[in-house]
Amino acid sequence: MRIEDIVNITDGELINEGYIKDILAFSDEVKRVQREHLFISNNITDIKEAIKKGAYAILFSKDLKIIDDEIAWIKVEDINEAFLKLLKYKLLDKTLYYTDEITLQIISSINRDKRLAIIDKVNFEYLNNDYIYMTSQEKVKNIALQKKEIKKEISITPLHTTPFITEINFNNQKYSLVFPVLYLENLEIALSFFEKLNLAYYLKDIKIDRFIPQFINSRYEKVPFGRTERVVIQGIKKDKYFINELNYIFEKLKYGNVKFYDDTNIEKFYKDNFNFAVLIDCKVELKEKEIKEVSLF
Repeated sequence: MRIEDIVNITDGELINEGYIKDILAFSDEVKRVQREHLFISNNITDIKEAIKKGAYAILFSKDLKIIDDEIAWIKVEDINEAFLKLLKYKLLDKTLYYTDEITLQIISSINRDKRLAIIDKVNFEYLNNDYIYMTSQEKVKNIALQKKEIKKEISITPLHTTPFITEINFNNQKYSLVFPVLYLENLEIALSFFEKLNLAYYLKDIKIDRFIPQFINSRYEKVPFGRTERVVIQGIKKDKYFINELNYIFEKLKYGNVKFYDDTNIEKFYKDNFNFAVLIDCKVELKEKEIKEVSLF
């Protein structure tokens, strides 16, 4: 890509032109920098290393000293915004797929296909090749001219469920997933996307950052799944999913001793008796269970 085009697209300033007219690829991690790359950083130590490895250009946003006047130095107002502007250019002739946050987490956790680029953070390397682009972020969605929301085209009937386990039969294979059936429709949407675009995935790796069960013993030590009758449920937030999660808890855990904790009463956590402790926008420190060595003598 031409240096001149990068400057224009990012609304940047060419602080030093040097002898470079084109770059081969973008890198925002110094360990990935190769000859003819443009390196993105405000860290002068990393920049020095990138130049040693053959970087042809530096894109930065802070006041930095030009330490090599033979390469191009591009200053931008904000690196994140520069990424979005370059991504917008990249997406001019491509379709951006979008979905909600939970479905995207499912897709990200089970994805095994290098053709899929999940835009949930700034990653300049997604500008280097042609990918299938996916996001849940409105800011990213708004820059695309061609965008498509992924839809549910597959229906799954659970074989058996518990509050934390969902057993299904999919593509003639049985799965027992540590995954609440509350989000089954999100899973159906995710699998519809993979199947429709013929993308590789590994369903057993499914994971979301909500409704995470951690079994503990009486000493508040973590134990393997299902080993005790005390569970700490983490990842609950007061957001758009909160009411549905509360209703799910009231329905599925109604026969247990359920306690709710947030920043106003978290100090009671280590004193209370409970079967289920629901942490709302807060965290607790749980110990790792010590493994005692057994002597043979």
